[in-house]
Amino acid sequence: MAFSVSSRELETEITNLLQTGVAGNVSDFVCWIKMEIQKKFKDEAILSEKDVANFLEKQKTEGNLISGQFDAREYFLSPDSEFHKKNQTSDRYFILGRLDFSPLQYVKTRLEYFLRRNQVSEEEIIDISIATLEAVENAAKYGDGTSVEVEYSIDRSKLFTISLLNNIKDFDLEDDIKRGKFSSTATLMRGMMVMQKLFTSVDLEILDDRKQASFKATKQLAK
Repeated sequence: MAFSVSSRELETEITNLLQTGVAGNVSDFVCWIKMEIQKKFKDEAILSEKDVANFLEKQKTEGNLISGQFDAREYFLSPDSEFHKKNQTSDRYFILGRLDFSPLQYVKTRLEYFLRRNQVSEEEIIDISIATLEAVENAAKYGDGTSVEVEYSIDRSKLFTISLLNNIKDFDLEDDIKRGKFSSTATLMRGMMVMQKLFTSVDLEILDDRKQASFKATKQLAK
């Protein structure tokens, strides 16, 4: 059952999103608000894209947001934004593994924000971001569209650790092979190769008893 999101609720949802460090265009924020509403109430949200754009522009005028360096349509926190929260060495959250909720942009920008706040080099941020997006995309493609748990941290030895846990779809591997569905397997293997190259260690385990996929990886950062 769909319901309309009031202006006050809309501002609260956008504020909560901005405090996590995510960045994107108006369409991204609309997707993320819908995702948050779906997570909380299991309902579809009806909201005005214009109202979202107006609130973001208002924050830009007040100096809390700036335009993206490579895409002026994207909104990023300004260096002195009031939405910055106390720096943390770990982050944990849940997304919905549906591509229509723009989960890749959500994880990418939230992760990159976390890494920059922890003084990780831009070169390492790029490597971690590329590898992580491969894992998130796999979770969205091969998962059942429900909750994906994302958790990462940096310890005192500068070791970055990340884990993803998601439910997986029911499938019959032999039947897929008979029907010639090799493309998804090839895509998954290419993604694993990318992750193994960019992370220090990678582990992907299928938990058959729970019908879940558990992904864990580490990267030793420069000290």
